[in-house]
Amino acid sequence: SISVKNLFYNIPARRNFLKSNPVELRHLLDEFIHLALAHPQLSFMMVQGDEIVYDLAPGKLSQRIIALFGKSYQQQMAACQEETSLVKVTGYIGRPETARKTRGEQFIFVNNRYIRSSYLSHAVSHSFENLIPDGSFPFYVLFIEIDPPHIDVNVHPTKTEIKFDDE
Repeated sequence: SISVKNLFYNIPARRNFLKSNPVELRHLLDEFIHLALAHPQLSFMMVQGDEIVYDLAPGKLSQRIIALFGKSYQQQMAACQEETSLVKVTGYIGRPETARKTRGEQFIFVNNRYIRSSYLSHAVSHSFENLIPDGSFPFYVLFIEIDPPHIDVNVHPTKTEIKFDDE
């Protein structure tokens, strides 16, 4: 269980850097979604005040995606899987006709760690070239498994940026 309550109550300098409650809640929701997607075999519950925001049962990744984003995703997801001697990629991508105007639903995990990578995001978006309109972005939840000595996770304090030894 993780409980966040009165964060920085006795450190006014830190408290001054907090944004509004809705913005901070959005940051918490984003982190919750990252953890919930990375570990679909575990149950997760998010409660805000007295309201249950999410109550997720353990299951498969496809079930977790539907539980987080809605039943409409059931028809729009296409499974993908590729394995080489160096890397294994699994996950789900959205069908081209379901592309959105925002990048909000794009998730890449390396060894179950959520990462941000403009290089990998561009590669995925490029694969949709001529399939989706300009200014639209595909949905995807992709997991990359790679031998840890081939990556460096100590690029940024948040550990969301990584470097590959051979991009």
